[in-house]
Amino acid sequence: MLPSPIFHHFLLMSRALFKRFSSIPLRTASGIVGFLCWLFCSALIGFVIGGMRDRARLIRDNDNEQILSALFASFRDYADLGAAIESSPVLKERIAGFALYGTDLTPVYRWGKVPLVFDERILDNRQRSRFGRYTIPDKKGHQVTFILYADFPPPPPRRNGETPRLYMNQDFFLHHRSGRRYIYIDIMHPAYWRVQTFTTVLFPLCCLVILGLFFYIRHLYLRNREYRNRIEAQKNLVMLGTAASTLAHEIKNPLLSIRLQTGILRKLFPDKGQEEVAIIDEEVERLAALIYRVNDYLREAEGRRVSLNSYTFLAETSRRLCGRNILHDEALKEGMIRMDPHRARSVFENILRNALESGGPQEAISASITRNNGAVVIRISDRGRGIPEEDLKRVFDPFFTRKSTGTGIGLSISKRFVEAVQGSITVENQTAGGTLVTITLPEYTTSHG
Repeated sequence: MLPSPIFHHFLLMSRALFKRFSSIPLRTASGIVGFLCWLFCSALIGFVIGGMRDRARLIRDNDNEQILSALFASFRDYADLGAAIESSPVLKERIAGFALYGTDLTPVYRWGKVPLVFDERILDNRQRSRFGRYTIPDKKGHQVTFILYADFPPPPPRRNGETPRLYMNQDFFLHHRSGRRYIYIDIMHPAYWRVQTFTTVLFPLCCLVILGLFFYIRHLYLRNREYRNRIEAQKNLVMLGTAASTLAHEIKNPLLSIRLQTGILRKLFPDKGQEEVAIIDEEVERLAALIYRVNDYLREAEGRRVSLNSYTFLAETSRRLCGRNILHDEALKEGMIRMDPHRARSVFENILRNALESGGPQEAISASITRNNGAVVIRISDRGRGIPEEDLKRVFDPFFTRKSTGTGIGLSISKRFVEAVQGSITVENQTAGGTLVTITLPEYTTSHG
């Protein structure tokens, strides 16, 4: 059991890490979790593959010992080493070459494919086993080379003219009777190298498959979260719609009564309290406008779509709100769109009202219409104060506004209506000052009809 101070400190650290992690955006957090899971699975796969390689190496070393034992045992019964190897099908299949090198590094005896001159540099930086043996894997030849460094003592004197059986073939291993010599043996290990090749390919392949799987799971998770959020948003819209309808019905009558009463006050006291009555009327109008905009936001987004000339429609709206046509002379005049006229008017009115309230000169408000890859692109700009960078990501959130008299729902309405016809809308600050709103709508041609 942990001591109380240590446990308390651990608890505080865990809570701090959880709070920090919970503040990370969902996409980033899911990416971090997926990456950590991928690292864990990759390490687990590496551990398994390492075990497979170790097992293959142990089997290889065991086979080598058996082959070497069989090889040296066969030398006792044959006067020629090649004959000893060829006499055994196993040795002939597994041994690719055998040689005995003397002090001048040339072969005293050789069988099979072996170097004509032994290169001692291949032993550099290689560890020798306790039996004086070097093991050199050769992937290209699918074999393992064994090199033994040995000095053999001279055979004992002959007895009755015969050499003891144990030393009968020792002449093959002696070169000059003193100095160093190397025994060179190539043993074939196709199974071992198959495991090596298979695991070399398997590890990155498994890592890539797991990485793709985690990305796919992350994609499904984010999409499900998005669908869930949409469902929650729809539920909220239904609740808001019900509440808004009830409020609109309940508030309209009091507002109408307030307007009637202010009208009576103006007639009864034409010389008194006119400023106060005007303030009341202004607030009543603001409440009425808010109710209208909420109802507008909750309306079915697509509406009844008809073909509209974007130039004519925007020009008429700008003349009504700005007192002039704000479109450039080179603006596209035949760009047709298909949209509900009431919703299109609401979109342009919301954007133009924001431009008029931006604080810039009214004559600086301008618009252009161009065609781009089968879409009509409408740009409306002003030279006002612009939008703070931290607010740009929230301008389309319902009821978000920095204005003291704004409702914060105009751009939300515009976004819903534009996206309902497979369009898009963006808001950005201009380098020279002011705001640029870009609306992209699919172009409507007669072929669509």
